[in-house]
Amino acid sequence: MVFRNRFAEALTSLLIVFRRFAFLIVSPYKTLRRISLEEDALQVGIIFLLVFLYFQFAHKLRAFFYPPYIIFIFFVINFFFTVLFFYFLSQPAKKNISLKSLVFTLSYSLFPTLLWFIVSSLFYYFLPPPRSASLLGKAFSIFFIAFSVSVLAWKIILFYLSVRFSTRLQFYAVIYLILLYLCILIPYALLLYYFKIFRVPFI
Repeated sequence: MVFRNRFAEALTSLLIVFRRFAFLIVSPYKTLRRISLEEDALQVGIIFLLVFLYFQFAHKLRAFFYPPYIIFIFFVINFFFTVLFFYFLSQPAKKNISLKSLVFTLSYSLFPTLLWFIVSSLFYYFLPPPRSASLLGKAFSIFFIAFSVSVLAWKIILFYLSVRFSTRLQFYAVIYLILLYLCILIPYALLLYYFKIFRVPFI
């Protein structure tokens, strides 16, 4: 009976995660506002599991320099650094910042990143470089650039809303914190690239 209840809870959380993934595309504002009030920690676990499975999958298509579990550990470190960065730097302005809310919203904001990495890996497998300069090759390049820009725009929106709803800071304060975060992230991402951990940071 206990196993059946746990299984039902896990299945319910899984359905909620995929349902919210769809709603993050069509209605990111309302969806992230609800997510910022979430209490079901299993949803975060499911998202992290999806990321872990992606690293396992991508390693089979194109072997990483390090084992997938090492890459996943660095991802977890990066994620919680991001959470703690916004949590502590928001404290002077707002005293009642919810660490749990940041974990939930920033976890869901990983979906654009996960989607882009999965699609990139599939394209690398089915259409490996170097690609031809033919009409089809150019059309594919244009499509992939348009897709990447669209996903990046979606990521920026979700990331901004995640910080906004979880910290309850005003627009300019959120933008300031994000710019400050980028000042740290960019050299850190270059360091990860140098040590062949991530070619593109998984954030």
